[in-house]
Amino acid sequence: MYTSKISTLIVVVLLSASFAFAGTKEKAVLKAIETVENGSPDDWKLLAAQAQYLISKNAGYSQAKDWIDKSISIKEDAYNFEVLGDYYLKSNLPSKAMESYVKSIQLTQQQKDGGDISRVQFKLSKLYPSS
Repeated sequence: MYTSKISTLIVVVLLSASFAFAGTKEKAVLKAIETVENGSPDDWKLLAAQAQYLISKNAGYSQAKDWIDKSISIKEDAYNFEVLGDYYLKSNLPSKAMESYVKSIQLTQQQKDGGDISRVQFKLSKLYPSS
């Protein structure tokens, strides 16, 4: 039992030290991972939100993509398709970004309240600006 407590303490100290010396991007990834691990495994909104957080920090793109895919597999929603579009945009895949943004708009329009599509429309307009 005593050995177990020492092992746990060593792990905590090492993680704290690595977190203290990690760069901004690494800290963002660690923070997002911790948030997801503390959440419910079927919380599609949390997964999408943390993916969006990583994308906004230009960090952890592969982790962000995994979370977006998992979020969509749990529930297809306008929000997670918007995040998927953001991922593709940052990954320099504008045609895939456009597909995801269009799907986001379609899902928004299918909602009872209709929702606001202006933010996603703005992102689409930036993909292919008119001359």
